[in-house]
Amino acid sequence: MIQPVIAAAVLCTAAWGLAWTSDAHAAETVLTCAAKTEGGDLIDFTCPLVASGASQLYRLRADFGGSHDDTSASLKATLDGAPLECDDGSKLASSGEDGDVRLECRFRVNGQKGTTRLLAITLLWSHAQLVRTEFVIE
Repeated sequence: MIQPVIAAAVLCTAAWGLAWTSDAHAAETVLTCAAKTEGGDLIDFTCPLVASGASQLYRLRADFGGSHDDTSASLKATLDGAPLECDDGSKLASSGEDGDVRLECRFRVNGQKGTTRLLAITLLWSHAQLVRTEFVIE
C-alpha cells in the first residue's frame, strides 16, 4: 500500500497532492517530483534537478508487488529531453518475474552550481501493483 505523507516528499501524485513514503537513509537527500497520471498503470514524473557544482549521484527506485508470469514493468528517463544513461547494475525493465520486483536507475549529473536540469521519468506496468517509489541524491 502506498503511504501518503506531506513532508519529505519523494514522488508525488497530482491527484492526491501528497508524497509517497521514502526509506531514504539520513545521508541521502530526498527529492520532490511532480506527477501526472490519467489513470491506469502509467505515471509520468518531472523533476527539476539543481546542480551543486560537483558531480551528484542520483537513485530512482520503483517497487512493485504481486508480479507473476504475465507482469511487465518499465522505467524510462530523459535528462533535458535526451535519453538518460543509467549506471551499470541498474534495472530498467521486468517481464514475467514472480513476487516483488524493483526497478532502479542510478546516474550522475554534473553542472554549474545553480543550473537547473529537467529529469522526466515514465513508469509503465501491467499486472502488478506499484508499492513505493523513491528518488534521492546519494
